[in-house]
Amino acid sequence: MSSITYSERIKIETFCELGLTNAEMAERLKRSPSTISYELSRCQPYQAELAQANAESKRAQCGRKTKLNAKLKQTILNHLRLSWSPEVIAHELKL
Repeated sequence: MSSITYSERIKIETFCELGLTNAEMAERLKRSPSTISYELSRCQPYQAELAQANAESKRAQCGRKTKLNAKLKQTILNHLRLSWSPEVIAHELKL
């Protein structure tokens, strides 16, 4: 499954203005009607720019969150300057 591109979002916005159905939009974009339906649920009335910003925001928030903070980063850098191996640093930090 690939994400809807910004150019596709612009086309969807245009199709909405023309009054096309979800099925017609899906056929023209070679996408599933459910994909179009989900995309249109992002914002009402549909605006490509707003939907793109929403998608980018969600994409930026997904994935594993980092445990690295400023203090931990400094500790790691100090140990690396002392020529500690990453394995030894990781072991010491677990303790």
